[in-house]
Amino acid sequence: MTRRAMINGLGKIIALILVLALVLLIERYCTVQPEPFGPDAEIVSIDGDSLRAGNGEEYRIFGIDAPELHQSCEEVNGKDWLCGRAAKVKLTKLIKGGNVACDVRNADRYGRNVAVCSAEGVPDLGEAMVREATPSISVGNTATPMPVRKQRPAPRSVASGAAPSSGRPNGARQIRATSASPKGPISKGSPPPLPTHRRV
Repeated sequence: MTRRAMINGLGKIIALILVLALVLLIERYCTVQPEPFGPDAEIVSIDGDSLRAGNGEEYRIFGIDAPELHQSCEEVNGKDWLCGRAAKVKLTKLIKGGNVACDVRNADRYGRNVAVCSAEGVPDLGEAMVREATPSISVGNTATPMPVRKQRPAPRSVASGAAPSSGRPNGARQIRATSASPKGPISKGSPPPLPTHRRV
């Protein structure tokens, strides 16, 4: 083999190594990473109807409305209690097993992802929050059929305190019911238009 041929062969090898190194760098630093959902993912509850992923992105659970974190509710006997904190504690317990996954439906007016979310052993977090009579959860459009989302009687339910929206600046009215729990299945509203789903 001549000296020129050896130099040409060495040049091709070096060029190939450089191309491979460039591909690896692009893959490492430029590829969009999937959401950090999984058994060891850093997923936390913000309040009773919202989650935050490890990358800071927030997910509002589709179909339910929980009290704000520091909101208190009034029972039929006039006593206040921390319904917002109770809802957050319940959601935290539901995601404790990990394997959290969210199927994004749309975005709310604040730009947050509105999603149907599940966790280990909990196929629908929104349905579970309602089914287990989590305090002051109101139901709007839901992914799980309404007969399943029937709220059980409980001394502290949505009917025994203020509606979740009443703890917000634009929610001035407070709702009091004559009984401690709603009777019959909760009515289902008309679902919003659903754009292309994104699995995260």
